[in-house]
Amino acid sequence: MRVDLQKKIMRHCGSCNFCRDFCPMYQQLGSELDSPGGKLRALRAYAEKMRKPPQELLDRLYCADCRRCEAICPAGVPVTTIWHDAKASLLATGGEMSENLMKVLEWIDQEGTAFIGYEADDRTEWAEDLELPPESNTAIFSGCMGSYYYPDQPEIVVDMLDKLKISAGYVPSEQCCGLFNYWAGDDKGFEAVARKNYEMFKKAGVDHIVTGCGGCFGTLAEHYPHFIPEFDIKIHHTVEVLADSVRNGVLTFSGKEGTYTFHDSCHLGRALGIFEPPREIIRAVPGLELVEMANHHEDSACCGGFLTVLDPDLADMVGKSRVQEAVDIGVDGIITECVSCYKSLGYSARETNLEVIQLDELILDLAMSSVRE
Repeated sequence: MRVDLQKKIMRHCGSCNFCRDFCPMYQQLGSELDSPGGKLRALRAYAEKMRKPPQELLDRLYCADCRRCEAICPAGVPVTTIWHDAKASLLATGGEMSENLMKVLEWIDQEGTAFIGYEADDRTEWAEDLELPPESNTAIFSGCMGSYYYPDQPEIVVDMLDKLKISAGYVPSEQCCGLFNYWAGDDKGFEAVARKNYEMFKKAGVDHIVTGCGGCFGTLAEHYPHFIPEFDIKIHHTVEVLADSVRNGVLTFSGKEGTYTFHDSCHLGRALGIFEPPREIIRAVPGLELVEMANHHEDSACCGGFLTVLDPDLADMVGKSRVQEAVDIGVDGIITECVSCYKSLGYSARETNLEVIQLDELILDLAMSSVRE
């Protein structure tokens, strides 16, 4: 959708500014143009009057992409869709991405990962000793974070699926899911990445994908079908598979003492509505008390992780604000089901006594001897 065709949608915004105080960008920067309403009004002005793309407006559209504004908008304005379409339109009419973001997209095109400095040949190292079949009905999507930063995470997924007697393979030619391309408004690049991954998985006979990364899950499940009309692969996050096993009594746990809170990933929570499965798992752990932060479920605050590619300091500020919510309720730690949130929260909590736990790892530690044969 071009910016000049967004006027009807943007007119639904009544400029009530209800979204403003919930936006992590506005909370940290305090600029009206960093608030959702401010950007919508600026886009409306551009769509109706301006001819040359305003670079400052394009730069401000690269926000945390947390969707909190959309979740609480009383008028139901599809804010994140507008952000994406506006970025694509502004870029197509002369706007420019930041140098950092362009480097990320170039590296994705060159090496198949968003992490500059890491190479395609290193992507499969985590799986080299696991003897996973390259062709399978069910495949694990390790993602860039799991492949390079936290290789233990996809290994944990393999172990848990094995414990549950779910056979899964790994397609070694996996590429970055393309989330940064989509976020950047690079629709051509995103479609190329999505198509390449889709054709790779279809060639390997894959009809189900399991991933432990919230960003990859959201991208594969939400965006791939819009760019690939014939997309027919079912996407699962590990937390869905494990929650089913808990409900069915297949997966039980030994105990863990302590009081913990749960952080809802923006991609899994607000974007795709996965709120209760991780909580079902946590509540099934004997001795572990779950306490909610002030902002949770649909109102969950962002960890700031998406901002690291453009402004690491701002990302840390947003993350520390989220961590402070956990400090305020006096818990022992934070549990999250997204490996990207795990990275961000762990960094932002470095000056606290909070333990930050990846849910898959917690499950493996407590369930190794408890899976019913």
